[in-house]
This record gives sequence, structure tokens and C-alpha cells, in this order.
Amino acid sequence: MTLPKRVIIMVWPTLLLSELDDNDNITRQFDYTIVPDNEADPANDRYAESLPASKALLGHVSGDIVETTIDDKPVRLRVQGVSNG
Repeated sequence: MTLPKRVIIMVWPTLLLSELDDNDNITRQFDYTIVPDNEADPANDRYAESLPASKALLGHVSGDIVETTIDDKPVRLRVQGVSNG
């Protein structure tokens, strides 16, 4: 089941993210599920809500570009889609 296009990102949805280079070209795409800290399992694309990237993504919608850090590296991410997992 796909959620409506303007769903605000909260804990538990699975996000399809695109990492963008300086020219807005996609360098990679990946799934990212924001979960409570005690449910985190990065090997299975489940990331703690307390991580900087998770905090930055909360409240955004599909199509938004979010600047944050992953593994202490600055990244620009486009939210390509949101699903309920």
C-alpha cells in the first residue's frame, strides 16, 4: 500500500532516498526506515530516530531535498517516495 504523495515523514515509514551530487544528479538510491532507537538495525535499513539524518528527514514530504550527514559526511538527499514498509 502506498501512502498519499504529501505524507509528512514520521517514525516507521520506509523512505526511498536519492543521494544527490552538487549538480543534483543521483549518485545512489536506497531505502531508509526511521524507527525508535531500540528497534534500529542498519543492516536491514532500519535507522534510529536519534540519528542526524533521521532527525533531518522527519517532517519532510516526497520531493523535498534534505541536507544532513550520514557517517559524518555531508549529503543531500531527495525524498523519492514514502511507503508504510
